Parts: sequence; structure tokens; C-alpha cells
Amino acid sequence: MQTLQTETKDQTRDENVIEIQNLTKRFGKQNTITAVDSLTFNVKKGDVFGFVGQNGAGKTTTMKMLIGLLEPSDGYAKVAGYDSVREVINIREVTGVLPEPAGFYGNLTARQNLRFYAKLYDMDSETRENRIVELLEMVGLDDAIDQKIGGFSTGMLKRFGLAQALINDPEILFLDEPTSGIDPKGAQMMRDLIKQLSREKDVTIFLSSHSMSEVEEICSRIGVIDSGKLLAIGTVDQLRDIIREREGVNYLLEVWDISYNDMVEKLNLMDGVHDVKTLDGTLQVHADSGMRAEIAKTISKSGGTISRLEEERMDLQSVFLKLIGS
Repeated sequence: MQTLQTETKDQTRDENVIEIQNLTKRFGKQNTITAVDSLTFNVKKGDVFGFVGQNGAGKTTTMKMLIGLLEPSDGYAKVAGYDSVREVINIREVTGVLPEPAGFYGNLTARQNLRFYAKLYDMDSETRENRIVELLEMVGLDDAIDQKIGGFSTGMLKRFGLAQALINDPEILFLDEPTSGIDPKGAQMMRDLIKQLSREKDVTIFLSSHSMSEVEEICSRIGVIDSGKLLAIGTVDQLRDIIREREGVNYLLEVWDISYNDMVEKLNLMDGVHDVKTLDGTLQVHADSGMRAEIAKTISKSGGTISRLEEERMDLQSVFLKLIGS
């Protein structure tokens, strides 16, 4: 596993609200199927942590162990300082969960559903009723407060699910595919709500998603999992740096005063340059990271004038595919 941040078990509770050490889950009669394999990482207070991987990579299994729905085969996890096996009730008091799929009582109204969940947390009636109204206003469902959930669209259900996950004013929020199946406008509204929760309420968010653009937009740190193993962890820029150092980068050049054929020949002779192509009037140079100055120097010495020299930016989707070897 490549990780760009040193994380230790003895950091304070305020810094790490989720601590995972050698977390492992095996299934099958002989425990021969390893779904999660020796995960070790921490999530810091206030993070929006993106947990990404292919279907079957182990994301949901990991999340279920963190919230106490599955017991690990080996290792341990702590959430808000509580052990995920021995102190499950404590964890449920300080966390909110939006699973995929989420199930609600379709014959009850939004108000009635939230009232039911709020009673599980022993709220007094005045606090409960005020919070129900506040949360449904926050997710844009105040006009549907007394409508039955069974008539809600997929997007409305997702937003209602977020309100339900927040009913106990949690410190930590677990979101499994929070925007799956909803239209772009609804998805953006959900992303804005998640960012607002992190920014204004200081809620730590552990988010699983297949949408790399979504994770790139809202997550402060990202963990990439494949076949149950953690491949890398860090910010988007840190994950990019892993690929840049491992596989090099593509530079895009536009040059005057010298033929492209001559330029291709000269660049191909440089140490650290792996491939040069001409593409729609632009030179694409695949080279080791940090070669920009050397490339510019070679072009200048050859009499060329550079009008464009920039590194091609990898989005998170490209980084993810390279990390998992696809």
C-alpha cells in the first residue's frame, strides 16, 4: 500500500474519530473468502473521507464493521473512541447512517417517519418536533413534510434519508452511495448539503461512492480499496503524485520556429522521455515527472519558441483506474 501520510494509533481522539487497525473480514464455511484484508488507516475529525473501489472491493463490508453490523474476523476499529464490537450502542448514539438501499415506512409521512426514528434516541417532544421541521427544511422537503414516503421520487428519498441520518445530530455520518439513481440537479443538491454539513456543522463524513467526480469535488481525503486491500490514501493531489512518480506524466506542447518532426526526434533522444506523439498540432510528450524545465531547455537550444507547455491533468477517474491497474 502506498500512503502519503503517517498515521499513528496514539493520536488524540480529537484528531482521529475513526481508527482502523488490521481490520479483516472473511466469509464462507472455512473462512476462505477474504472480503476485507488487513485495512489500517485513520479518518480525522472534520474530514469528508471518500472510500472508493469497484463493486465487491469491500467498501460496504468495511462500513458495516465500522457501525457494528458485522464483527471483524481480525483487527479492530474504533469510532468516536468506541470499540466497534464491544461498544456498538455508543457508536450508534454518535453516528448517522444513510445505507444503499435505504428502507423507510412508505405508508407513513415524512414527519411520522422521522418522529419514529427520533424516539429511538429518547428526545423530548419539543426538541424532536423542532428538529424534524429543521431537517426537512434543510434538505428541501419542508413542502412534503406531511406526504407519505411511498409517493416520494428517488431523489426525494435520498434527501429524506440524509435527514433521517441526521436526526440524532451525529458527530460522524456514514453515507453509502448518497447520490446513486438521482438526476444531476438532485445529485448536486446532495453534494452541496454534504459540504455544508462538513463546513458548518463540523460533521465527519465517511462516504462511499462510484462517482469519481463527486468524490473529487467534495472529499478532503480519499482511500482506494481493491479486492479488500487498501491501495492508497491521501488527497486528490497526493494520489495524483503517486501515479506521476510511478508512471510519469504527459506534457502538451505547441512550438514555433522549428518543424515538429525535428522536435520529435530531439525530444526522443532525451533521458527521461519515453514517448513523443503529434496530436492535432500539439506535441504530447510522455516523460518522467519533473521534466518540464529540461524539455523547455531542449526546445530553446534547438531554436524553437514555446507557445504552450503544460502538464496534462489527470482527473480522479484516471488516477483511480491507474491505481487499480485497469
